Amino acid sequence: MKRSFALLLALGLGATAARAAGSAVSVSGAWSRPASDTAVVYATLHNSGSTPDRLIGASSSVATHVGLHQSYEMKMNGGSMSGMAMSGPMVGMKSVASIPVPAGGMTTLKPGGYHLMVDLKHAVKAGDTIPLRLHFANAGWIDTTVPVKPIQ
Repeated sequence: MKRSFALLLALGLGATAARAAGSAVSVSGAWSRPASDTAVVYATLHNSGSTPDRLIGASSSVATHVGLHQSYEMKMNGGSMSGMAMSGPMVGMKSVASIPVPAGGMTTLKPGGYHLMVDLKHAVKAGDTIPLRLHFANAGWIDTTVPVKPIQ
């Protein structure tokens, strides 16, 4: 009852929340920006259980592919590339096989960190939604809906 009330409260406040039946893993606060080719999805992955889990894949009916990625920062100590000085912090992105969700904790997919890259079949604009299926190693599949928010 308490779990159902929390879910209804979150939905009533405009947040997206999803949980597989009987699962300790849930997803909340999913969002994306308008995109023509590739959308980036952010969300918070919660694990109320005593066993760690991992996000190991994702799919969407509006995508040809959904990839798990992580942004990272690296320090450049000089040099140049095509005549441009290369010093200071630079941001990169890499594909990852999984995204950890600690037992009794959460992992936030956010700009500059973990995120999902969604190769779209068609453009999405503010007000649209992206249906998303997340595959966890232990919790299995969780379906959620990702609202596309305007660029601010």
